[in-house]
Amino acid sequence: MPPLPRTFLTTLLCGVLGAVAGKWSRPAAETPPTPTAAAQSPAAISKAVSITSKPPPFTSAVASMEWIRAQMEKGDTTAAERLFRKEAGLTDEQRLALAKVLVGDFRRVEPRVVARILLGLPRGQEADHLFWSFLSNWSNYEADDALRFIEMLPSDRLNTVGVLHNSACGIVRLPAERVLAFASLLNDDGRSYLAEGLVGLSDQMGSWRNTKAILDQLNVKPQKDSISPEWFLGRQLAEIDPQALESQIATETDPMKLDKLFEGYASQIRRFDPERGLAALAQMQHPEPPEVTRHVENWLTSHRAAALTWLQGDAARRLMPPEDRAKLLRVYQKEAAP
Repeated sequence: MPPLPRTFLTTLLCGVLGAVAGKWSRPAAETPPTPTAAAQSPAAISKAVSITSKPPPFTSAVASMEWIRAQMEKGDTTAAERLFRKEAGLTDEQRLALAKVLVGDFRRVEPRVVARILLGLPRGQEADHLFWSFLSNWSNYEADDALRFIEMLPSDRLNTVGVLHNSACGIVRLPAERVLAFASLLNDDGRSYLAEGLVGLSDQMGSWRNTKAILDQLNVKPQKDSISPEWFLGRQLAEIDPQALESQIATETDPMKLDKLFEGYASQIRRFDPERGLAALAQMQHPEPPEVTRHVENWLTSHRAAALTWLQGDAARRLMPPEDRAKLLRVYQKEAAP
């Protein structure tokens, strides 16, 4: 409800003070009895009922949203949720259409109400993506408030890529100790997804120093179905802070994490210096041949002559599977050197 105008408050205060002064200046009058509920004005009862009136039949999401806004102006804070109850008669498709409008206008509706509505939709790809999009907008708008809601999600909704990646755009700006307290609620998968999201956004929306303070204490374990945070880290630092990347590589003792740092760095640097990207892959303790081959194939599409020269050199013989190297040279009418 919008704040009362200052002029109205002044008038109201004057009226109260005037009434008190009048009481002091006149003989005390007999206090009238307080009316019972049965004796209350029919108009007052009618007004109370009208505030929470029954939702109209659904004609369109826009029309229903207009009704919600009108009810909110009357002080009806439950209008949106009543439209999503079974007795309102909306189909799943109509509820989803209305939810999309609510998400687009969530700042004018209590965000927690919108979040509860979205969680109540039948699960499906479209509903899930809508929920994740809303979390991204809410987290970006009011990160701490959104995080307090996210913390209350059941584990099967909380520890997911969609929730943790999309909320990272706001979480990345929160103090490290707040984020670490939240991370303590997550399982190993959840912490890995959170780390990915934080690193992926640290150059755009947050402070790398703050992100590093979080990552240093997050204790992320590699997960088979997630992209390594170190991969994201190598990719991001290659652009925003190469010196920090060098320091990270020099101090990293885990061979798997070190390989992912090199791989992420290579994925970023190869866009403008493919040979340096391949040199980074060559420093991996356990290079992945398919990744090297994909790298070379991309290079051939952008700078064919330079890529073919590299393919015929010693580095290609060391890094690439012989059959992949021979195939590419044959396609470009070159003979593979022994």
